[in-house]
Amino acid sequence: MYKSTSLIFILLFFISTTVKSQESLSTFSTEQLQEDYDLLVSALKEGHPGLYWYKSYAEFEAVFSENRAAIQNNMNSYEFYRLVSKVVTADMEGHSQVFPSEEISNYIRNESNYIPVAVKTVGETIYVVNNIDEHQTQGFIITAINNQPIETVVNGIFDHISRNSDGFTTTGKYKSLNSFGFTALYMSYLNDFDATSVELTLLDPKTKKTQTLTVDLVKRAGLVAIAKALPKVRLDHSRDLFHLEIIDSLNTAVMYLNDFSYYSFEEENKDFEQLIDSSFQALNKQKIEHLVMDVRNNRGGNEGAEDFVFSYLTAKPYTKYDYVEANAFTYSFLDHTEFKDDKAPLESMLEDEHELNSDGRILRKADVLPTHLPQEDVYNGNLYVLCSGLSYSGGSEFVGIAKTHSDAVIIGEETGGGFYGQTSGSFVYLVLPNTGIEIRLPLLKFHTNFYSEEIPFGRGVLPDYEVQQTFDDYLNKVDTELNFVFELIQKQ
Repeated sequence: MYKSTSLIFILLFFISTTVKSQESLSTFSTEQLQEDYDLLVSALKEGHPGLYWYKSYAEFEAVFSENRAAIQNNMNSYEFYRLVSKVVTADMEGHSQVFPSEEISNYIRNESNYIPVAVKTVGETIYVVNNIDEHQTQGFIITAINNQPIETVVNGIFDHISRNSDGFTTTGKYKSLNSFGFTALYMSYLNDFDATSVELTLLDPKTKKTQTLTVDLVKRAGLVAIAKALPKVRLDHSRDLFHLEIIDSLNTAVMYLNDFSYYSFEEENKDFEQLIDSSFQALNKQKIEHLVMDVRNNRGGNEGAEDFVFSYLTAKPYTKYDYVEANAFTYSFLDHTEFKDDKAPLESMLEDEHELNSDGRILRKADVLPTHLPQEDVYNGNLYVLCSGLSYSGGSEFVGIAKTHSDAVIIGEETGGGFYGQTSGSFVYLVLPNTGIEIRLPLLKFHTNFYSEEIPFGRGVLPDYEVQQTFDDYLNKVDTELNFVFELIQKQ
């Protein structure tokens, strides 16, 4: 599946712009904003096949009505961007995304103020990684901002983002707060435009004492300075596309697989399928008894890449999707997308791969919905899968396949991707004509052929052993989850 790389934090650091003040942000009439808003709502209803997966029609109508009523004359582009993000996020689908216009991106980079903190989340607890000014705050827990409980603040942010998260899962959203994600998202969606400071309430977990600091906000340069001084704690191979490591003393292999995008591998002059094939040949040749598949940072890529990997781990055929559904073969809003000048490629794909079912639904054709077959020489050792909230899209599907169609032991935390499905696959990018705000709209609903009595609807894949890196382990660069697997292996 496609994965988003256009995060607010990336925009914050990499967009080249000219300085603009808030006063210079464009303002729009009520009529202009309503035109953009109504186009957005119409496109969601017409094109989004998973719109009513987690919310009822009545619940969504309430969302649409409430936010339309919040439109005000002379609202600026950034204020409208915040409103639009709430509407799109209400679909509870992480593949749906809202991207700011160039003007808003310019403002984010040059004029926004940030809380000078980097954070590490452990579950739903938010730890400060750096010392703030002269205060020794590393390892302290943020409990409130401006007297608002941190739970309220975080939920306010989550009202605007569905990143790495399907349905009712929150692990991926919490992962989005790590490093400078928290301060960037707080600024983007909650902070007052004119604020120059905030009050942080912090808890020392050792003494159980709290303190409140008045902290001056900083510009981008201030965050850059903090970043340079942060401890180097990134785990080995967490950014590698692929790495295979053999631990001879345990007769164990660890396969780090952080991407399912064939294009990403091609960028490094690697052939994904050839690399996977040669790796499993090597494992079988060396008679490796235990295999750890690490997809904690895998947010997907090409559809089917996860199945190709799993074809080396199962001796039985399986079908991953119960059905794949689209809303239509074409859409009335395409004149506001990248297909405005040539609709044929999208329409041809939809018509070639889908058909009108007897019940009125448009479903993927049977010959395009394959049964996945095992390789001739599969791996028969003990399988362990490491997952996290960043296991999303195809990364989460791989964990779901392993849980459903193998005896794999799943370790880590609930995946960000939904166990029972997602909307993704093919996308259009809708550009609102007046404000220039862009929305990525998924066109296909993938309903998995998975079932588990222990996993409720709307949740990600639940691990057999819930294990998370502690804050102390984070600072000391200890891989808590992988060490847990090694302990399991040693007990056998």
